[in-house]
Amino acid sequence: MAESEKTVQNKEAGDQEENLTRSQKRAKRQEKRADRREAREERRKNRKWWHILSILRGIWLFFLWFFKILYIPFVYAFWKIRDTFKFLGRNDPKELDNDLISEEDGDEIPKGYLDEKGFLRSLPMFYFIAGTLGGVLAVFLVFDFMEPVWNAISDFFIYFDWSTFWSDVRDVLELIFVKGIWEEVIVKAALWIGNGIVWLFTGGRFWIPLTVLIVLGVVIIILAVIFSEVEFSGKIIQKIKAFFKAIFTFPKVIFRWIKKAYLWIQLMISRFTFGEKKLKHFQKRFFYRVVIYSSVITLWIIVSVFVTVLVTELQDVDVWHQLVYPIGVVVIGIVNGVLLLSFLSWFVGILSGEKYVVDVEAYNKYDEEKKKAKLEKKKKPTT
Repeated sequence: MAESEKTVQNKEAGDQEENLTRSQKRAKRQEKRADRREAREERRKNRKWWHILSILRGIWLFFLWFFKILYIPFVYAFWKIRDTFKFLGRNDPKELDNDLISEEDGDEIPKGYLDEKGFLRSLPMFYFIAGTLGGVLAVFLVFDFMEPVWNAISDFFIYFDWSTFWSDVRDVLELIFVKGIWEEVIVKAALWIGNGIVWLFTGGRFWIPLTVLIVLGVVIIILAVIFSEVEFSGKIIQKIKAFFKAIFTFPKVIFRWIKKAYLWIQLMISRFTFGEKKLKHFQKRFFYRVVIYSSVITLWIIVSVFVTVLVTELQDVDVWHQLVYPIGVVVIGIVNGVLLLSFLSWFVGILSGEKYVVDVEAYNKYDEEKKKAKLEKKKKPTT
């Protein structure tokens, strides 16, 4: 009986799956992937740090961290291309008729999806960064001074051997943990302390070791009395903790500053390309079409560059291709990603009028409310 009920439930689930649109099916797959990630994260948190999977994960994250640093342009490009497919994949008519969802507006982001306003604000910056870094990378790819590096990479893949690979990994780990941390830090510190103790208690000295030991004991006792008796000892401990925390978390603070500056620049560029008024009051359909137009133009520029270079190579035309690739990529990044995206946003907005506006009344009041907010801000007394 139980099996028949289970069969009926599976059949009903299958029928419901068939009735879903493509967009809803994609949303369901994204949600399932997000649930699986959460389940893996929960299992990882429940494991002890000495568990073999935790140790292997730590080693994997160590190498992944270096990979992301070395190949950050490609990693960043992958993230944004993935987000673009997610954004364009949610294209049911009902979804396209709504305004953009964003955490800043108090909207709940579906599992496995993204903040649509945040994505659109990052898009011009992505084109700009990808174009600039792509241009730099193209210079390294096509100019002769990088030839030894590419030969070395080519030789690595041609003569690749697993035993050599694991031997190199072992050498790297030995260099970091054995010769670096153990020999240079721990062993030298232990030798320094040991030599100090030997110096104190050898050579016929009496008063020096006695004085050192007495002073050390008195200092320890005084510190213990201070921390146990004085009421503000808790504040002192907090200050000490805050001091060491500031030292060890300083790289994170630097990263937060960089991230904050990046988001500010991203916001300024997005105001130029899309405008806050459109991001706030236009339907998703408007941005959906602008992103599609921009993506098509980007692909067209890429194909045009490669086809032109290929044809001129076959015809033996005298062209300095070392500059064609960098210039082409920079054009894609800056001209297409910022200027052309801004033009498309403006041009489609002019042609469509109020066609894509969610709330026409609120849209028309936006400028007036913004002016009032600025006046009220000016009237507030500065302290």
